[in-house]
This record gives sequence, C-alpha cells and structure tokens, in this order.
Amino acid sequence: MGDAAAEPLYERLLRRGHATSWSRGWREVQAELRAEPPPALVVVAPPLDDGSPEQLLERLGPTSGPPVVVAGPAEHVDPASLMYAGAFECVIDPERQPQRFLGAVGYALGAREDDRQRSVLRDREADAARLDELVGGHPAMQRVFDFVRQVCRRTARGRTPAILLTGETGTGKGAIARALHFQSVRRHRPFVQINCAAIPANLVEAELFGHERGAFTGAREGRPGLFETADGGTLFLDELPSLPLDLQAKLLTVIENRAVRRVGGRTLRPVDVQLVAASQPVLKRMVRKGGFREDLYHRLNVLSIGLPPLRERGDDALELAEQFVRELCGEYGVPVMPLADSARDFIRRYYWPGNVRELRNQIERIVLLSEGQAIEGWQFERASGEILRVDPAEEDPSGFRIQLPPQGFALDELEREVIRHALERHEGNVSQTARYLHISRQTLIYRMKKHELR
Repeated sequence: MGDAAAEPLYERLLRRGHATSWSRGWREVQAELRAEPPPALVVVAPPLDDGSPEQLLERLGPTSGPPVVVAGPAEHVDPASLMYAGAFECVIDPERQPQRFLGAVGYALGAREDDRQRSVLRDREADAARLDELVGGHPAMQRVFDFVRQVCRRTARGRTPAILLTGETGTGKGAIARALHFQSVRRHRPFVQINCAAIPANLVEAELFGHERGAFTGAREGRPGLFETADGGTLFLDELPSLPLDLQAKLLTVIENRAVRRVGGRTLRPVDVQLVAASQPVLKRMVRKGGFREDLYHRLNVLSIGLPPLRERGDDALELAEQFVRELCGEYGVPVMPLADSARDFIRRYYWPGNVRELRNQIERIVLLSEGQAIEGWQFERASGEILRVDPAEEDPSGFRIQLPPQGFALDELEREVIRHALERHEGNVSQTARYLHISRQTLIYRMKKHELR
C-alpha cells in the first residue's frame, strides 16, 4: 500500500478496535495471508507501490479467501472493474466518507463471520452456474453462452438493462439466469428467484414490493419485498406473463425509477437490482391481444435471448443424458449404467416436450427403478409414454385429438398433456386456462407443479 493513502485508514481501524496490520508490498501481503489465523479482511488503499488494485486482486486469485475492500481516491478506484475482478466492496474518497468506509468494513466482516455456511452453498451454486459446467456444444446454445459472457463483461462497466429469457418449459432459463448472476460483478450479492405463476394474484404485489404495517388485514409489521431482498444482486422473475396487468405497470415503474414503494407506504426506497425475466415464447402474441403491456415488453426486450428446445440441439441431448446418468447414479449410490444403443436412438428421436427437465426426470426414474446393467430404450418409452399424444384435431383446429397407446398408459400422463395444450392455447395465462378447464386457479397451479409445467 502507499503510505500516504493507507496511514489514515490504518489509524481509523485501530481506533475502532480492529486488530490491524499494515503490509507495504505483495510479499508482506502473502506472508499475512499464510499466517495463523489468517486475516478476516483485506483493505487495499491505492495508489499502490507495486501495481494496480486490479493486479493485486488478480494475484489474490478466487474469492475463497478473505473479502477485499478497496478504498482510495476516484482516479485510482473504478468500482465496476474492481468488483468484476473480485473486490467485495469499493469506497471512493474514504477520508471524506469515513462512515461509508467503516460501514463497508463492518459489512464485509459481518459477511465473513455470519455467512460461512451460506457462502459454501453459494460457492457450490456458483460452480454449477459456470458456463463451462453447462452442456451446450450445439451452435444455438453457444450463442446463448456468448450472450451471457458479453452481458457480464458490459455489466462490469456500468448498469445493465433488464434481461428477458424466452423458451419452452424446461429449456434451462433458470440455469442461464443463475449464470448471468454468478458470472457478473453481482455474484457476491443475493440471487432471488420467484415463480410468478405459483403465487396467488392477491399476494404477488406484497411479495415483490413489500408492505408496511397495517397495509392489509394480517400485516402486523412491515416487511421488505423481493426487490429489497435482492438489492445489489439479481431478481429472477420466472413465468413473467402470469403477472397481472396492474402489477406489470408497477413493475415498469420500478425498472425505470430503480426504486420501490411498499404496499401501503409512501416512501420510495432505492434498489439496485439486476432484473432477469423469463417467459415461454408467447409474449408478442400476448401484447397483440392486450394480455401483456407493450411498454413493459419493449423495456424488457432491450436485452433478450431465446433458448432452443432440446429437440433442436442435436447431440446435446445425449451428452446431457450421460451427465445426468453419472450424477444420479452417484447420488443414489448405484453403479453407473451406460446408455444402450436403443436408449440413444430413443433420446435422439423423441420430441422431448418437457425439454431438459423432462430428460433428467425420466433418467432419475429409470435409475431408481432399473435392475439391469444398462439403460434400454424401452425404459424411456414406458416412462415417457411417447405414443400418448394430444394434438390439435385436423378437422377442427379448436378441438383436440387424443392418440392412446395400445399397451395402456398412466392417467397422469393424459392429464399432463391436456394441461400443457390448454396452457399453450391460452398463451401461458394461468387464470384463463383454469377457467377453460373448469377448475380453480389454485387447483391448476397445484397440478402444474405436480406435472412440472412451469
């Protein structure tokens, strides 16, 4: 550290009662990091004697060690690039903002002390969200991965607009949303996910934006919403089209103002949230029919990417199947079962309406029930009911044609297909689909969860 920059910060930390040592070069820093016990926090005060803060962070390597707070004059501190390089927090002109500096130190120490177990889980989730851990050799998936990399690089230089992910159910929108978070400068902050279709319409507003005490019956105390919970991080809104029109307007206001007003409140609360929304590919049609706000659609469509269905990803399906077999056999403690030629043929030719999620679920079922040494094609056929089909009737496009397999089928399979087609007919609108099927919205949501139709 440069003496002039470090000395006042060093003295301020000592006065606060922190056991503090002062390292004047990289070798001294290395010695401190090897000490027992290791330091709980590293404060970098540029200008440095032997390199830039970014170079020091690169030397420190992955953020499995102590969190790093960078504090110094504006000409030496670029928060976006430093946090992308691994800094936990950045403070510009700490001598003019002593409370801001001490607050950053306290926050970093608190995160280090209180979140050890949570950080292990977060690190595991971050590893799972690495692009090189995701299967996708097909050019269509490579385009998705390139999109993630480019967005994350640009995020390091400033704010990023909301991001829209589109694709059929089970195509991996959640995995890409996590990759967008854990590959970005926000990776140390919260990743919060909500399925808009799984929450009753009368509760969605309070869930997203929070509420004040007395805002409605039963609101005995104020509570922050998911936007506030995700402050500094990422909020992933899955099944966005299920959001009621009045809340779509409020969501647009939050995106534009970067602030939320709790239900029953008057105060605007600033939030810094990367918003990622996901939808099946029906938004354009919903906009035309008035089921989704056009202004919100255009706001979300600034950065958007479509995820290809599994049937259009070539040999990715086989690679995914082999990966799932290894993972699930290990998880259930059984020897790894190779895919027989008949299984490979089935995986290649099957339509996979549930995409990656369906593939994994079918393999999990086979691993649990199989007593053979290899996975055969007939096991997939029995599990997935390939011959059971519910399609639009050629003679009457408004009706359905059901093709039943001669060897029989599970009634649940028919229910799943009927619900899936009804959702497609109503472009993913849960309320309209429930009315069409003559069941309540909550019953439909329950059955969608049961059949993993999200």
